[in-house]
Amino acid sequence: MFKTETHIHTMEVSPCSHIRAVAMVRRYASEGYSTLCITDHFQGNTLDALGDIPWADKMAIFLAGYYRAKREGDKLGVNVIMGAEFCFADSSNHFVAYGITKEFLDAHPELHKMTVKEFSVIAKEHGVFLVQAHPYRDGKCFPMTEYVDAIELYNSNPRHDNKTELAEALIKEIDIPVSAGSDTHRDEDVALSGIMTETEIKTAEDLIDCIKNRKVVLIRGERAE
Repeated sequence: MFKTETHIHTMEVSPCSHIRAVAMVRRYASEGYSTLCITDHFQGNTLDALGDIPWADKMAIFLAGYYRAKREGDKLGVNVIMGAEFCFADSSNHFVAYGITKEFLDAHPELHKMTVKEFSVIAKEHGVFLVQAHPYRDGKCFPMTEYVDAIELYNSNPRHDNKTELAEALIKEIDIPVSAGSDTHRDEDVALSGIMTETEIKTAEDLIDCIKNRKVVLIRGERAE
């Protein structure tokens, strides 16, 4: 089985992260993961702090962690996939997106100022797969399954109450694909969750196919052997 981490934040881009991209890749390689998804925070306070510069320049800065991780991954034989964790204007929820590209980001300025509904329409048009992260976290998040392709059933970030039991109850009520991720920001978060697959995930398309068609085994809250 191949192990994939679906939810990572790098220090280069996400102010709350404590691990730089190169160190992140090396840590996960040592844990036997074949694939990493870099999902830095895409939100107002991060992007607005960059000042009054062209949107394309902001997107180049936003992707700095991904590009550094990708170069290191290429050296070590680890697949690194571009992603993002979006926050939108009308919701306290977080949404992890796979299948985004630099071209997609450049073509849609001020994405973070959209509503969830508005973004979900654009995502479907461009083949972007949307996963609602930690749908019950801290009692401040709530499911918006009408706008997403999957939910993150297990999120192992230890500094939040993710109320996993509520997510487990939810998927008994509705038919929706699920994923899992460590939501890595610090050393102690590395490789706590993720997914395992029979085939190696090398691209965003591979990842989307595996989650969408339920070809994943979830890793929950402990290091995978």
